[in-house]
Amino acid sequence: MEDKIIAVTGYEGRLGSEFIKLGCVPLECNLFFGKQIKEAIEAVNPDVIIHCGAVTDVDGCEDYFFQDAMKVNIRGTQFVRNFFDGQVIHMSTDYIFDGRNGPYSEEDKPCPISHYGWTKNASEEVIREFNFPRDIIVRTTILYGGNKPDFVTKILDQLKEGKEVTVTTSLIGNPTYVPHLAEAIMKLIEFQKPPRIVNISGTDCISRYKFATMIAETFGYPEEQLVATGKHMNEMAKRPPKAGLKLHLARALGLPLYSAEEGLKAYKEKLDAG
Repeated sequence: MEDKIIAVTGYEGRLGSEFIKLGCVPLECNLFFGKQIKEAIEAVNPDVIIHCGAVTDVDGCEDYFFQDAMKVNIRGTQFVRNFFDGQVIHMSTDYIFDGRNGPYSEEDKPCPISHYGWTKNASEEVIREFNFPRDIIVRTTILYGGNKPDFVTKILDQLKEGKEVTVTTSLIGNPTYVPHLAEAIMKLIEFQKPPRIVNISGTDCISRYKFATMIAETFGYPEEQLVATGKHMNEMAKRPPKAGLKLHLARALGLPLYSAEEGLKAYKEKLDAG
């Protein structure tokens, strides 16, 4: 593992920045431009690319970011795969599903219901069509604990202000602590015969409201501040309601997996340590 050069697209993002902390190398390029991507790959000459770079604004993709999402998420993935002959770890999401019958396994058929989900599903198709034998599609969901605002920080900001926080019970998924996800992916890279697709996330498939109560408990705020609602919040894009991921394959592979409670405790320790 030590002699492998692992490069990262989207290295300033929530997950990508975590890989940089672990010793991976930034792939400094704009995913709009094939020439930049080619030159960055030639400059770094990596053995592995972890492809985190993507337009991930789910609501924005319904409107003003849709063209950008198509260029970055789909064409950018084509450029990365076309100009590189090593292993690509391609990051994807449970938003490729419609959320009617989750949680989902690696074998379940995608059926996206948002523009964002559509572009991510199309980016998976790019990886499958190139069919490099060591490429891996990693699906994950509800990331928190990185360097960007997330569901946890949003809930904490409101709890700190003593506000009543309304949280939906009708969106279900697996909250995933970013350092835990990065740990599992780094182990996955060591596999000589990796899976083509693998789900990696937190082990608990729970509602946003349930997760919010766990946040309040972990960080010492009264659960009474939280108000459950069956309605979706005011969002432009449809979210898959009963989504989430099954982790049977990740467990069989022996990848490190953690509960939402373990993730939140680790996040609290990180914040407390400054």
